[in-house]
Amino acid sequence: MRAMVMVAGLAVLASACGEEPRSQSQRQIDDERAIAEVEAAQTPPPDVVTPERITDAERERYRLSDSGCAFAVASPEIGAQAILQINVGYMKFDGRMERFAPDAGAGGGPAGTSTRYDGGTHALLISFDTARTAKVAGGVSIPTRITLQDGRRRTVYVAEGVSLCG
Repeated sequence: MRAMVMVAGLAVLASACGEEPRSQSQRQIDDERAIAEVEAAQTPPPDVVTPERITDAERERYRLSDSGCAFAVASPEIGAQAILQINVGYMKFDGRMERFAPDAGAGGGPAGTSTRYDGGTHALLISFDTARTAKVAGGVSIPTRITLQDGRRRTVYVAEGVSLCG
């Protein structure tokens, strides 16, 4: 029995001798790498969404006026993917409307809109190309780019289209 303990002890010492001692900086690098791996495993993937068109019935139900801007990737006259107004913005995902509040610190957009709106789970960033504004019946048409971010500020949707503002 005593011989077995001696052999086991020698095996442990031999394996320890094979390892080179790590410096303090190397241990810190290894610790930071391990922490980053754990954090990455805990971060959920972005919730990629596709905005749906807001119907006239929904505009009526949510009392959305014709003031402000209606953004659409194509054919804004048949329904918008985003409604932007002075004090509220709306987008629709998976059949549900998400309400956005204008960011008081953001720049102003046309027709009293904002260039940033914050919602419960998303943020909406709007870039109006006002240099290419064209007059249309009842207002103006402005090329627009919208970027939707999740709660961790990761981009989950980007689209270019037209905003009808009035």
